[in-house]
Amino acid sequence: MYGTITQIQITPDQLTELVRGAVRSELATYTPPPPVGADLPELLTRRQTADRFQVSLTTLHDWAKDSDDRPAVLVPLKINGRVRYRRADVLAALKESRRFKHTKAVEGRGR
Repeated sequence: MYGTITQIQITPDQLTELVRGAVRSELATYTPPPPVGADLPELLTRRQTADRFQVSLTTLHDWAKDSDDRPAVLVPLKINGRVRYRRADVLAALKESRRFKHTKAVEGRGR
């Protein structure tokens, strides 16, 4: 039921060297994971941003507007007539815990 237990005597200095060697060996082959968002360009297109949030372009457009119950979720940049979003802004919005909701009330409900 139980395996064999072997005891060895080792000095604190020897133990320290064993641990150091093991840590050095692991660190020599360690590759850190890429930072979150490293795969994104500095400026994202509307389509790239919508895909990242998994929303439609219409929803993304609505998020750029301030409303009575919330400020704009993402504010786009206009560069030479093109709409772009900063990577840092997109990553910050993705980290927020608030829910993004459509603020327009559907007409005809409640009847």
